[in-house]
Amino acid sequence: MDIVFLKTRQPQDVLASAAALHMLALGFAYPNTGHKRTLMKVLARLDRRSAALRTMRLRRALAATNDGELQAEYGRLFLGSGTCPLHETAYGDGRRIAGRAHELSDINGFYSAFSVEVSRSDPDLPDHVSAELEFYSMLLLKLAYAQTRRHNPGRAIILTAARRFLEQHLGRWVGALAATVMEHSVAPFYRALAQALEQLIAAECRRLRVRPVPTKRHLLHDEMQQDSFICPRAAAAAPAGPL
Repeated sequence: MDIVFLKTRQPQDVLASAAALHMLALGFAYPNTGHKRTLMKVLARLDRRSAALRTMRLRRALAATNDGELQAEYGRLFLGSGTCPLHETAYGDGRRIAGRAHELSDINGFYSAFSVEVSRSDPDLPDHVSAELEFYSMLLLKLAYAQTRRHNPGRAIILTAARRFLEQHLGRWVGALAATVMEHSVAPFYRALAQALEQLIAAECRRLRVRPVPTKRHLLHDEMQQDSFICPRAAAAAPAGPL
């Protein structure tokens, strides 16, 4: 059934979705100096005619801000005691009976199966939304390649992994994240980014015939968002010297 369903989606459409998800992953990364310029370049490379992502709204929202404003809003929303944690295990029933460590181990299991690991030079937990988006984007790249090469066994393996990752992880919690960001953000860019995230993942779930059980919007305590936690990206970008 999966292979037959994929025949209705061309490799170029899969690649367009992969590129859009990669852009979202960049958008939710810490906005170091030059971040806006990088995002504008990525948006410019995306096919404006593609239905995968409405780039014009994102481009307009991004053009109306600067790196300093992005950093301030990112810190307010996503770091310390921010109201919008970017980690899956901070949302609803993300910590199941087996606990948070089990959730992280399960996500790492998906990554390991495809020889993927979190960057050592830009560290974060595997359940960060950017890490999960990058992983799913990579699966779509592999899927498009398998389709082009007519490698049906590989295509079936990748499709199974993509469906399970959506059902068990990415598709379950990004709706809660997007709703929280759209409620609390004062920056049009992050509201547009959250809306795009929700729409793209919902579209992927429809295409792959996956129906994840959404996590509750209520946020659980998240160790990664304690006031004592310092984002490694923010720390690397902070100027040296006394406070």
